[in-house]
Amino acid sequence: MGGMFGLELFNTVKVMQVPRFLNEHYRLLATARCAVKLLVRTLHPATVWLPSYICGVLIEAAREPGVRVRFYSVGESLQVMEDDWLSEIIAGDLVIFADYFGFDTWSSHGARAKTRGARIVEDACQAMLNKNFSPHSDYVIFSPRKFIGVPDGGILLAKKDAYLPETYLPPPPAKWLLRATNAAIIRSEFDRYGGDQRWFKMFRWIERNGPLEPTRMSDLSAGILQVVDWAFIKRRRRQNYKFLSAELGDLAIFPDLSLDVVPLGFPICIPNRDRVRRSLFDEQIYPPVHWDIADVVPHEFAASHRLASQIMTLPCDQRYDRDEMLHMTSRLKCHLSA
Repeated sequence: MGGMFGLELFNTVKVMQVPRFLNEHYRLLATARCAVKLLVRTLHPATVWLPSYICGVLIEAAREPGVRVRFYSVGESLQVMEDDWLSEIIAGDLVIFADYFGFDTWSSHGARAKTRGARIVEDACQAMLNKNFSPHSDYVIFSPRKFIGVPDGGILLAKKDAYLPETYLPPPPAKWLLRATNAAIIRSEFDRYGGDQRWFKMFRWIERNGPLEPTRMSDLSAGILQVVDWAFIKRRRRQNYKFLSAELGDLAIFPDLSLDVVPLGFPICIPNRDRVRRSLFDEQIYPPVHWDIADVVPHEFAASHRLASQIMTLPCDQRYDRDEMLHMTSRLKCHLSA
């Protein structure tokens, strides 16, 4: 359980309603980090403000000559902790807020940042299928690879009158795309027939070497987005999350699932995370860690670093049903009490 998605080949339908992220002003890119890089180069902000709890590749994408990268503090409940930093925003700054695991924890701070003239970027990579997004965001970034089996993909959506560059984008690097496609096919075959897990080593290489320079989404991924059974994915993810919340609500960062959220996974915090996680690995259950920030976020943000040492994400996606959720929770409870 867990890990990258196999290529979407068998669970496709004729889509009756195009998802919102394909029904507005958008650009299809190879990765979400490409979207961040494209925005920073297009808008030329003096400063990019990032949450102190964030993926390292996003930080890398935000770095450009002449652009300062600064952090604001995020606590162990994934809420923005302080307000003082807002007074240091100047007009034209780019402020990125994250919808952690599908949940908006930042909207009031986004409204205040916007009044200071900042451009607001909603990192919805973990919230792609939500019903609504913040009214304060100028741009929204999605990552289809976190929700379905596509070899590549990032989406940059411009809201209202926000400028969206229409410049030519080259295709992603051929070597990277070929490996990403091959890994997705091998994972799909593994899910159907079993076998070795060589896709995992390939996946790690793909993640490390994903294109940072703005490049376009492959035709294969763009086509798959048009035929996936989005309604089933939303329904199954929500059902699984509710089951996990009923069983493990005391460990959950977000025990309550609001009506408009389609979750990435079910994040929990446990002090003996690493030991429990290794035990789950032995049972073929692979909860990822979002994220390891030790070498990318300044250590002054202690609450974020404490969270990073205790958090892990239980899979609750569309590949699994109630029986598999029950198996995972029973094994987790067993290892927690050991």
